[in-house]
Amino acid sequence: EGVDPANLVKNKLNFNKLKVKTVDGRKWLVDRTSHHGKYSVIDGVPRNPKGRTGMEGRGSLYRWGPNHAADTVVTRWKRDSDGKIQHIEDKPVMEFVAVFRSSTNEWAIPGGRLKPYEKMFDVLKREFSEEALESMDSATGSEQERVAGLLRDHFNLGITVYKGYVDDPRNTDNAWIETTAVNYHDSSGNSFSNLPIKSNEDGQGAQWIAIDTNLDLYGNHEWIIEKVCYHRDAYNPIKTPKRQSSQLWLAH
Repeated sequence: EGVDPANLVKNKLNFNKLKVKTVDGRKWLVDRTSHHGKYSVIDGVPRNPKGRTGMEGRGSLYRWGPNHAADTVVTRWKRDSDGKIQHIEDKPVMEFVAVFRSSTNEWAIPGGRLKPYEKMFDVLKREFSEEALESMDSATGSEQERVAGLLRDHFNLGITVYKGYVDDPRNTDNAWIETTAVNYHDSSGNSFSNLPIKSNEDGQGAQWIAIDTNLDLYGNHEWIIEKVCYHRDAYNPIKTPKRQSSQLWLAH
């Protein structure tokens, strides 16, 4: 849906602009702007503002230029068997819901691309539900309503912790991913903690991962986790992200 042409020679696109159009009766938002300001377009082809990647063209991404996505960072406090919040260096320790990316054999924050007819809130909830939660197809009606109610009530309480470039292996010299990362925190242990997280069979599903050691995650996701620790005043073990270049830009 909304895939750009593979060749730009005969197709001129409105780079650095946001355009609204109607497709099959639905309003589509085609956002070719960047969170980092205006990017270069040379001979009709956008240039990755981060620099060369070694790959030209659109690659496997949907759009030339910025491809907007959303990442859902669901966290809670790590507790002991008595329910007490655990601390390291006088700071509370968090856990977050991670999903396994089999394509790179890495754990990641649940997330995905923003479809042209979706609102940010919708994609945040959709991607988390699809990637991290058990299917509700065989669940009872009351269980489906319970889960739907939790998602409806608590997905209105997030804070944006990052907007910008993602260090993703699919990026090319002319197409790249930019995300909006939103944190939803279960401070009481009675909201997101009660969701049916997808079973982690053979390390391929989803699970709560403690943020108590320097993590090695997909892309620059550990940098996003670091910003969540900062916002929640939690223990932050991520002192040196594995990709120093991820610190090129600050969140805004």
